[in-house]
Amino acid sequence: MTALDENVTNDSLTIGQHLAEGPLPLTEALRHAMMLAEALRQLHDSGRTCGALTPSNIAVTDTGLELIVTPSHPADITPYTAPELLQGQPADARSDIFAFGAIVYEMVMDRRAFTGDNADALAASLTTSAPLPSGTPAVDRLIGNCIAKDPDVRYQRMQKVILELKLLTFAAPRAEAVTRQQGAAAALRAETQQLEVRVTALLQTHEKAIFDIQQASGDAIKRLREQLSNVESQLAQAQERSALVEDHCQQIVANIEQVQQNVETVDERVTHVKEGLDVLGDGANVVQQHVGTRMREFEQALKSQRAEIASVVAGQAQTDDVVEGVVKAMELLHTIVVDRAEEYA
Repeated sequence: MTALDENVTNDSLTIGQHLAEGPLPLTEALRHAMMLAEALRQLHDSGRTCGALTPSNIAVTDTGLELIVTPSHPADITPYTAPELLQGQPADARSDIFAFGAIVYEMVMDRRAFTGDNADALAASLTTSAPLPSGTPAVDRLIGNCIAKDPDVRYQRMQKVILELKLLTFAAPRAEAVTRQQGAAAALRAETQQLEVRVTALLQTHEKAIFDIQQASGDAIKRLREQLSNVESQLAQAQERSALVEDHCQQIVANIEQVQQNVETVDERVTHVKEGLDVLGDGANVVQQHVGTRMREFEQALKSQRAEIASVVAGQAQTDDVVEGVVKAMELLHTIVVDRAEEYA
C-alpha cells in the first residue's frame, strides 16, 4: 500500500531512477500510477498539496510508494509544472493532477510529455503543446483529462483519477484480444477495399465497352446517312434527267415513243432507289434496337454490381457492430465477476 512521508530510506529508489533504467511495462506503470494516485489522494484529504510533484520526489520502496513533500519554489519550472502555476496562480489539487498525468505519460511512453531546451521553451511546451498519443485510447483519455491546459477542464479530484485507473487496470488484460480483433477488422477492410478496386475496374471496363459500342453505332449511322445522301443525290440527278427527257420529248415529237421508253426506264430506276431507301431505313431501325438492347443490359449489370458493393459494405458494418457488442458483453461479464468476487470475499 502507499505511504506518506517526508523522509526516504537510503536504499530506496525514486520513480525518476526507475525511469532512467528503461521503460516500464504497461501493467507495472499502471500499478505505480495507482499507488501514486492513492498517495496524492491521502495528501489532498489531509488538506495539503505537493505543488512541485516530480519523479525525483516519489520513492519506490518494498511496501509501496513514499511521497516526499518538499517546499515548492514558484520560480522553478519543470516538465511537470501546471500551466496555471506559470501564470502565478497558487498550487492546488488540480496542479498536482497535472503533474501526475505528465509522470504517468513518462512511465508509459518512456519519454517526457513536455520538453524544451531552456526555461522559455519548456514553458511554451507546457502551455501550448500536446504530447503524442500512446496508442492505447483508454490511457490517452486518462492522461488527457489530467494534463488539460485549463484546470477547470481537468479531473478535479484524485478519487476520479483512481476510479479511471481501476477501470483501465481491468481493461488492460483484454488489450491484446482487442488488438487481434482490430487486426481482423483491418484485414476485412483491406479485403473490402480490394474488392471495391476490382469492381471499379470492372465498371470502367463495361463503361469503355458501352462507349465503344456507342461510337461504332454512331459511325454506322453516319455511313448510312452518307449512303442515303448519295441516293438522294442520284435521285435528284435522275429527276433532272427526266426533266431533260420531257423537254426533249416536247422538242422532238417524232421520237416520242423513244422518249416514253426512256421515261419508263427512269421510273423503274426511281422505284429501285425507293426500295433501296426502304431497306436502308429498316437496317437503321434494327441497328438502333440492337444498340438500345445492349445499353439496357449494361445498365442492369451496373445496377447489380452496385447492389453487391452495398451488400459488402452492409456486411462490414454488421461485423463491426457484432465486434462492438462482444466487447461490451465481455466488459459487463468482467464487472459482474469482479463484483461477485468482492462480495464473496
